[in-house]
Amino acid sequence: MRCAHFTGQVDAYVGELAVASGLQRRGIGTRLTDAAEAWAARSGREFLTLETGAVNRPARAFYGRRGYQGEDIRLTKPIG
Repeated sequence: MRCAHFTGQVDAYVGELAVASGLQRRGIGTRLTDAAEAWAARSGREFLTLETGAVNRPARAFYGRRGYQGEDIRLTKPIG
C-alpha cells in the first residue's frame, strides 16, 4: 500500500506488522522491516510509514531503535 506523505510525495506504508507472542525477540520483526524497507527503496520511495499504538511501548522502542520518528498524532474519542 502507498500513502501520501505530508510533503506530497508518496510513501511506502506498512499496514500491519505483528510477530506472534511466543516468537518475539528472535529477529523476525527486524527481518520483516528490513524486507519492507528494501522493497520501498527498490520502489523509489524515500519514506516508509507505519503506525503503532501510543501505549505499545515495546513496538515504539523497536521502531525507534530502527530510526523511525514520530510524525503525526491521531486523536480518538469514544462516542456513545
